[in-house]
Amino acid sequence: MKKLFLLAFVALLFTNTTAIAQKKVALTTFWVSKHIGFEELGGSVGLVAAIASLSDDPNFNLQPVLDNFYKTFTEEYAQSFPFELMDKEAVVTRPEYVAYEGRFNEDQDADRNKLFQRYLSADGYKPLVESLFKGEKSNQMQMVKMFNDADGVMFVSMGYDFVKKAVPFTAGVRAFVRIKLWNKEGKRVFTINEYGTSKKSVGIVAGIPIMKPEKLLPLCESASEKLVSDLAKKIKKMAKKAAKKL
Repeated sequence: MKKLFLLAFVALLFTNTTAIAQKKVALTTFWVSKHIGFEELGGSVGLVAAIASLSDDPNFNLQPVLDNFYKTFTEEYAQSFPFELMDKEAVVTRPEYVAYEGRFNEDQDADRNKLFQRYLSADGYKPLVESLFKGEKSNQMQMVKMFNDADGVMFVSMGYDFVKKAVPFTAGVRAFVRIKLWNKEGKRVFTINEYGTSKKSVGIVAGIPIMKPEKLLPLCESASEKLVSDLAKKIKKMAKKAAKKL
């Protein structure tokens, strides 16, 4: 009897594990914002203009940082999830996805006069912003509808904020990432927010941090490295909860 019970338990465990492994999630957006947030430093007109100018500077290139994070996310972090990520090409080449226009025109990066034209995305992905309202026309619900052959859709985004340092008239950079997963019914499965702050800083002159790309890129890279390191631990914890809701 004990042997039969053990065999039945093993069979059930194998069946459940297989069922979870067969679930697939469509990663539908993966981007980083080129605008560094400045709320902690105040919002002077000069600061706003300086940040806008920085984001247009070709030397302030966050693409390698994003690409490294994407590689880590899909090759390492994805192993911790209780589901598989749908093949990238099956997502980014789907005709409906190629033709889709974001709710905030965020995918039309060529038009610099529109609000939200500030995104870099991983190769092939559209930089979609999560809509605050939960209507059928929201970006996330449109993706759920578009990828109804998946068990859920995921948004991943990165960004940076200036933060005050202990030394007067200096600022550091804090990187942040937001990962959100919705199931095929459009219900939230989990949200992960993680942060990492640069070790070094830049000077602040007349309320504006030094905006030279060669000064700020190392801070963004340092903050991103800290974030990526801490994020791995949080993903493993969250993965256990995801299996029950997906």
